Amino acid sequence: MTTTDSTAPTAPLRCYIAGVQHECSSFSPIPTALRDFRVYRWGVDPEESTLGFGYGESCRVARDLGFDLVTGPFSSCQPSLPAPHHVWEQVREGILEPLRAAGPVDLVWLCLHGAQMSDQEDDCEGDLLERVRELVGDEVAVGCLLDLHANVSTRMLDAADLVVACREYPHTDYDVRAAEMLPRLAQVRRGEVRPTTAAVRFMTPGIYPTPEEPIRSLVARFTEAQSRPGVLQVSFNHGFEGSDQPDLSASVVVTTDGDRGAAETLARSVGEDVLATILSGTWRGPGVAESVGLALAAEGRPVVIADRADNAGGGAAGDSTFLLAELLRRGVTDAAVALIWDPIAVDFCHAAGVGARLPLRIGGKCGPMSGAPVDLEVEVRSVRTDAAQALFGKGEPLFQLGRTAAVHAHGIDIVLSTVRTQVFSHHVFSQHGIDHLDRKVLVVKSTQHFMNDFGKFAASVVRCDGPGTLTADLATLPYTRIPRPMLGLDPVDRVELEAMPPVRVRQRVVPPTVTA
Repeated sequence: MTTTDSTAPTAPLRCYIAGVQHECSSFSPIPTALRDFRVYRWGVDPEESTLGFGYGESCRVARDLGFDLVTGPFSSCQPSLPAPHHVWEQVREGILEPLRAAGPVDLVWLCLHGAQMSDQEDDCEGDLLERVRELVGDEVAVGCLLDLHANVSTRMLDAADLVVACREYPHTDYDVRAAEMLPRLAQVRRGEVRPTTAAVRFMTPGIYPTPEEPIRSLVARFTEAQSRPGVLQVSFNHGFEGSDQPDLSASVVVTTDGDRGAAETLARSVGEDVLATILSGTWRGPGVAESVGLALAAEGRPVVIADRADNAGGGAAGDSTFLLAELLRRGVTDAAVALIWDPIAVDFCHAAGVGARLPLRIGGKCGPMSGAPVDLEVEVRSVRTDAAQALFGKGEPLFQLGRTAAVHAHGIDIVLSTVRTQVFSHHVFSQHGIDHLDRKVLVVKSTQHFMNDFGKFAASVVRCDGPGTLTADLATLPYTRIPRPMLGLDPVDRVELEAMPPVRVRQRVVPPTVTA
């Protein structure tokens, strides 16, 4: 899109960066409105430098590479139901309008999720990327950085030159992926490489922690494959099983420099390795009662129970009471639970004040997957308006929790919040005066992102698969539109790789004055 007189001095590549993150669960009890999208702007908002979904990291990388950086907004929404389509249109236009206003650019880099839907659009990322491509034309290099729980579509692959997923779960490597891929996107624009992509998909979406075996070694193997001559990128997308739509799947995406055969061969090879690794393991955890029993029997402290099914980071309400009720039933008196999303209970605690004793109905407010409310006589131990945690367990606690309260009853500390979010770091306890190292049991509403911090001090971890929006018992979820069979849902012990349709390779005319 940048065209200049060949006699003009060279200029840095002009790079537009923007994005949106909204993982949509078709089974969430939480509706989505425009007000739920928080908008960040690089260079304007003080928090933008700490934002950890790829946007802040990518802007820093582009700046350090010497690009002429043009930024649009980054909109972030807690996982929930697909938004009404008019909401998606407004979010999408918020990204496209600054791109139109920017004039000619050389690079477009979007920080996206890969599992965003509206009530009329199954593939919001594909929709956005297609419109970006129509706007900038074939000469501009277009790339996107995805959450690894993306359901990658052919539309995404056709519209973008590079479709790259973060590699780690917890997602601690957005900065690494941006530092790898933005220089490669520049190579695309300068005509130094010709991106050629192939992909395979397979119906094994799920939760695959990357710091642990066998996934740790799998990541090392496909990371090594990316270093081979002519390979630009290799991504393994875990998929998001909460998306009831036809693109639901795990996938492997490979991009080479002009060699379709090599891309197809490597995509199939890595895909077979991924599939064999998934099939070799058992990915379901114990239920509620068994999880508490295992935690109490384990040596050392603290033992962390991850309430995976009620993870707000996957669209759950975050107010289920199944584990809390089991701790109370067993008379456990050395435990702490966080975060239960309950704005009403928080309001009551703030009104009563620290030291107050009051009857409090906790959780169980959003529907059957939340369980029954728990009625307790509690002591209010802490109320805060400034509590925060460290996003993905990295750095300082700057991710705000809104108004919070900590209450104590029957030997159990319970942290309540008005911001619906999963647990990332121990600050959810420590900032409320709870010694997280001096509890036998810590219950955290999170699936895996808590591990980057809690894994450093937990004596052991129990991953509980109880009832909830993110239940591991997929047969309880009312799927109607996904490809079948799916591992964990249908009575099969394996599924097959499916080659995704061939992806377009663009012919580019490179202006002679384009430089890095």
